[in-house]
Amino acid sequence: MWPSSWARLTRRPAALLEEGSLRVGLDSVFPLAEAARAHERAERGHIQGKIVLRVVPDRMD
Repeated sequence: MWPSSWARLTRRPAALLEEGSLRVGLDSVFPLAEAARAHERAERGHIQGKIVLRVVPDRMD
């Protein structure tokens, strides 16, 4: 697929995400250092959304 075609296909979902009309269900979020736990979670099954690996540390205010 050409880059311009990809941009056209992704424009609408991106706009829906920005306006809050489209939501992605999250099952769990793990820091990258706990990737093995994330895999274990996926292998157990019955997932109720996406499993996310956080690759940047949480902000410290």
